[in-house]
Amino acid sequence: MLIRKNTKAFKTILQIITACHQRTDREKLVRLYITKAGHSINDRINIESIEGDAQLLYDMNYEAVLMNLNSSGHQLQVSDDVPGIYFFHSTSNKVWDETPFEFDEAIKKEFSDLPELPALRKKEKVEKYVFPIAKSRTEPTPKKEKTKPAKVAKTKVVKTAEKESRQPDYKLKHKIHFTNLDKVVFRQAKFTKQDILDYYSKIADYIVPYLKDRSYSVHIYTDSTSPATEVNTEVLFERHADDIPDWTRTATKKQTLFCNDREHLLLNAELGALQFNAANSKSKSSDSPDYIVIVIDSPEHELTKAIDVATAAHEILTGLQLPSFVKTQGISCLQVYIPLDAKSSFDTAHSVAEYICKLVRLKIPDQVTLEGADDEYTYGKVSLNYHLNEEGKNVTIPYSIVPGELPTVATPLLWDEVNHELRGEDFTPETIFKRLKQVGDPFETLFRKKQNAEALLKRLEENYSFLL
Repeated sequence: MLIRKNTKAFKTILQIITACHQRTDREKLVRLYITKAGHSINDRINIESIEGDAQLLYDMNYEAVLMNLNSSGHQLQVSDDVPGIYFFHSTSNKVWDETPFEFDEAIKKEFSDLPELPALRKKEKVEKYVFPIAKSRTEPTPKKEKTKPAKVAKTKVVKTAEKESRQPDYKLKHKIHFTNLDKVVFRQAKFTKQDILDYYSKIADYIVPYLKDRSYSVHIYTDSTSPATEVNTEVLFERHADDIPDWTRTATKKQTLFCNDREHLLLNAELGALQFNAANSKSKSSDSPDYIVIVIDSPEHELTKAIDVATAAHEILTGLQLPSFVKTQGISCLQVYIPLDAKSSFDTAHSVAEYICKLVRLKIPDQVTLEGADDEYTYGKVSLNYHLNEEGKNVTIPYSIVPGELPTVATPLLWDEVNHELRGEDFTPETIFKRLKQVGDPFETLFRKKQNAEALLKRLEENYSFLL
């Protein structure tokens, strides 16, 4: 029987499949089958029954189900012969039925608020299936087929139950109830919400100084297939007003969260924060930045090009006798910092950053374009962006997780490390702590080598304005 796309039944199924996509326990809620090409739904094989590791097969079929639900070329059907089995007919091939699936009875409890829940099926006894192999190989005995998977299934259930029921012990001063710990944020890396919380709990001493007493925004994750979206803390507060504890620090008039300690850092992560971006100035002197940031962004993820431009920028800054610091931003971007004394305006800092970027372009014009400039030829060039030095802009802070296909960490570097062996994907939540033990924190002296932006701008104008 056809289930039309504009019906409540179809929309409910789509919502359930989409919601389960990010969960590590989705195999319990949505069971998938494969059919032999040329055969009907009746000749189906439960993926759970396949001997050996069938996780990749399950992932591929789940993606196919989700894609078919959103496709105009596939029609969702529910079987008349086997109640509770759903499948698709494609408009180009109606000879056999595609990507069968069924919902477990647990769906009724999990999604009880949705209208017109799909037909549910009680889990049946799984008979193991072995794919045909070459005749020269020995077939496994029936005894092995029955005993081995039973042990695996039992162990898996126990581990999942333990993980879901246990709250992480971060030894916090204030209580935070953590939820959806098994929610998958980076499916390829099998990186969950608890992994995010674990990372931020451990890195707190390094990351909080870049958030303390500053306004900030966060990138919120929704699921492993959607890009993270940036929101400020006022919006974050409004969305989770009922979940914000009384012990949080807020501004006197605006409902703006500060993040001055590990508790507030983890509260943000519990509310969905993945990436942290902070203002260039502290709240008490909000109109006076204490550092300049220049973004060096490679085209088409070619970090080597950004490395060449960063090296040129470092040579210019060294020639100007200016202290500078550099960090990664994902897999194809670098950011250069120049510390300030917080006694000048954003306009002055912005002008200084613009001067430096133009000097870099003057040094290597064939490699660089300025963000927002009307350059005639920009294809394949590295973008230099100085516009994050405007009031109200936020910059990804050191040691924040950066979203992408895999989780990376915005990592401070030594200038000696900025060479063609550098790989942004090498800096992850798993590798960063070993690096800190070996290298230390290259940004440790960032706020000690302060420069006056007004004096710097005057020097640049007097000595280099005729070049630009």
